[in-house]
Amino acid sequence: MVDLAGHGGRSIGAVRSVAALAEDVVTQHPDGPTLIVGHSLGAIVALELVVAMPTYARGLLLEDPPALSARRDAGDIAGDIAHEVIQARADPHSAIEAMLAGHPSWTRRDARSMLEGRLMTDPQLTQLSPNDLTWNLPALVAASPVPVALMATNGRESALLDPDRSELMRLLPPERVTEIPGSHHVHLDEPASWVDAVDTFGSSLL
Repeated sequence: MVDLAGHGGRSIGAVRSVAALAEDVVTQHPDGPTLIVGHSLGAIVALELVVAMPTYARGLLLEDPPALSARRDAGDIAGDIAHEVIQARADPHSAIEAMLAGHPSWTRRDARSMLEGRLMTDPQLTQLSPNDLTWNLPALVAASPVPVALMATNGRESALLDPDRSELMRLLPPERVTEIPGSHHVHLDEPASWVDAVDTFGSSLL
């Protein structure tokens, strides 16, 4: 597990780009794993990492990576994070109840864990501009030197929007794409399906 800069109580500090986030991961874990599983922004950071360091890992699984487009840029994503953090700090109990109402399959422990993550988010992370955090998801996938698999959700909260979604479906072999009903947090919505997808792809790399 990795706490990105700005997450898990870690200050964002001078880490102001996706490339810098990737370098920070290597600093924490200099010896790469066989398989990297990246969720949301973590998927973008993982892609940047393997493009920069082709021998760091053998494969990469993306869980609902966020797409940028004319309709949604990094500023919008930062705004969403800021809104969630403000809500969590203002009324933690209501934030937990709202998560459970919106995600019936989650346990209270899941919701508490999500809340704790939001409470430990560095406020500076939500103030990064689109110029600080920007990426081209299809281009990163196409440039990856290692096999890439995608775990996508067709739920209303998915961060993987068109045209990037359609482009990834074109770039990746069908056997490396798993679509699971749920929200942006596939690992909490459908943990058994998530584990199956990780195991299946991980086994193919050995």
